[in-house]
Amino acid sequence: LPEEAVTYNIANDLGSRLWEKGNYEEAKVFFLTALEGRRRVLGEEHTKCIMSMNNLGAVFYHLKDYENSLDYYSQALRMKENNLGKTHPSTLMTMMNMAIAYQQGLGDNLKAIEMYRRALDGYERSLGKDHEDTIKCARNLQF
Repeated sequence: LPEEAVTYNIANDLGSRLWEKGNYEEAKVFFLTALEGRRRVLGEEHTKCIMSMNNLGAVFYHLKDYENSLDYYSQALRMKENNLGKTHPSTLMTMMNMAIAYQQGLGDNLKAIEMYRRALDGYERSLGKDHEDTIKCARNLQF
């Protein structure tokens, strides 16, 4: 990694520590810094950028800013589908996070069901019907 990229890794790590402690506003600042820098130094589709987008989706969810949460999750999902595939566990976890944001955040049950079904289909194809992640997704779909 370029030296400057290491700085953004540190910013992301600090954001993660703050997020774990429930300091979401402060975490957001570090995650945004990490994303901006990573985009510039590593490129938009680099896995570290995707991780930053996913982190921002989570932090905005906890700040109850569901529109921004879904925006960052959507960006991460699009890139994960392109880079990892539609049935990769990380891609499917982002779908689940989006479904939760639609359901619990925005109260959009139709969109939540759509995302849960996409995730469940992916889990069944990639991990099988008996895998714990598949079962968890199926349970979430029965809300």
